[in-house]
Amino acid sequence: MKPKKCRNCRKEFTPTHSSLEAFCSFPCAKEGRKPDLKLKAVYKIPKVSKKRQVEQLQYQVLRTEFLGKPENKICFIEGCNRESNTIEHRAGRWGKNYLDTTTWAGCCSEHNIELENNPELAKKYQLSKIHGGKKE
Repeated sequence: MKPKKCRNCRKEFTPTHSSLEAFCSFPCAKEGRKPDLKLKAVYKIPKVSKKRQVEQLQYQVLRTEFLGKPENKICFIEGCNRESNTIEHRAGRWGKNYLDTTTWAGCCSEHNIELENNPELAKKYQLSKIHGGKKE
C-alpha cells in the first residue's frame, strides 16, 4: 500500500489493513480525537416562579393582618366556633384571587380540609371561580 501522512502527528506511515486508516498508531489516533463533548448544565424548573415568590411575601403579610381582624378570628362555617388558623380561598388561589382578600374567609384547619374533600360542602360555602358569586 501507498504511504500516508498521519492526521495527528503528520508522520508518514504505511497502512496495514486498509486505505481508510488515518493514524499511524492507536495512541496517535486517541490523541487526535475530538475532546468529549461536555454535557450542558441541566436546567431545573423552579418550584416557585419569581413572580409567585414576590406574591408569597405579600400573602404572608396580608394573611397575618386578615386573621388578626376580629371578624375573622372564628371559622366561617355555620355551627363551628373554633379559632380560624387558615385562610379559605373561596374563589380559588389562581391569578388575582391569590391576594384578593374579598374572596378569603377565616377557617379552621379541619373545615379547610373538609372543603377540599367534600364537594357538597364546597358547593355550599365556596364562590364560583367564573363569576365570583355563589355556586349554583
